[in-house]
Amino acid sequence: MTPTLPDPMLALLRGEPVNWATFGMTPAAFLAVCDREELRGLVHACLGRAPVRQDWPEALRADLAQVVRGETVQELVRGAEIRSTLEALTQAGVRPVLLKGTPIAYTLYATPAARPRADTDLLIRSEDVPAARAALASCGYEATVHCNDLFSQFEVQKRDRFGLVHVFDVHWKISTQPVFADALTYEEALARAVPVPALGLSAMAAGQVDALLLACIHPVMHHQNAARPLWMYDVHLLASSLTTLEWDTFVRDARRKKVTAVCVHGLRLAEAAFRTPLPDGLIDALASAGGNEPSAEYLASQRRWADELMSSVRGLPRLGDRARWMREVLFPRPQYMLGAYGLRGKPLGVWLLPALYAHRNLRGVWKILSGKK
Repeated sequence: MTPTLPDPMLALLRGEPVNWATFGMTPAAFLAVCDREELRGLVHACLGRAPVRQDWPEALRADLAQVVRGETVQELVRGAEIRSTLEALTQAGVRPVLLKGTPIAYTLYATPAARPRADTDLLIRSEDVPAARAALASCGYEATVHCNDLFSQFEVQKRDRFGLVHVFDVHWKISTQPVFADALTYEEALARAVPVPALGLSAMAAGQVDALLLACIHPVMHHQNAARPLWMYDVHLLASSLTTLEWDTFVRDARRKKVTAVCVHGLRLAEAAFRTPLPDGLIDALASAGGNEPSAEYLASQRRWADELMSSVRGLPRLGDRARWMREVLFPRPQYMLGAYGLRGKPLGVWLLPALYAHRNLRGVWKILSGKK
């Protein structure tokens, strides 16, 4: 899937001087593209670094700056909340490793506000799940319907006194897809974790190699190969920061975890969009190890839910594991079902569970047969 941005905008994000006239669009259309791809903060930062071009509309610059000021204020509040929450988890004996957007925003972007995100992802030990739930609850967080009591993660959120919603997505495996679930384990991530001083003394993030591996596979394993420019820019920044030794480790890990084809896909997208400097022979070294990788199935175009289901079932080696996984798909835990139907805490909720399960599965079958799922 190719980038969805106009060539002049890609050039701007690469740090090249770009005349406004080359866009051939109105300021409103330009801002609409920025909003669609959540790029206002990044575009504003890139405009600040690029040589000033007199033909850029002053009103457009002012509009970008106004939005970014608001996002910067929100990020200050969000950062403080992340710091206090990480400290609470540490006090509870939980050592979370930050994943994906948040640590990248605070270590590689010009400003954290330039990297929007909906939540903060944490990887913890499975044994620490009860302690993590308790610590987050003590900070005022409540479980959401999404992912709560389902598979290998849970999600919590709270609304602060300013009206800002904070969300933590807590994983003990990096993916609900068995094919990718062990591509990066907690023990591996912790062993190579790096500090993120801007988020407090307790903040640790996946190291550059692990972060790049995850950035390459994340759109494939959870978002049907969506080529979001922001995710490609993450790959670009991470890849541009790796040393020769780290690239050797990356290739070795991608081979060992059988995700080389997926990594090639992610790196090529970044290279095409942002001219990411990749070591000579890197793509060949990864491609030569591809072979028969179950993860490569996820690169196929037009994958549907049934394809995801079959790949997940095949990704589990034992019959018992497959049966348990199917049970969670068809019959998730009662708390999840009650929350999904807005009946959590309602007296009749438990009595209605059989009907809720039947409705959920019949609706799922209908969506599959009608091509909507």
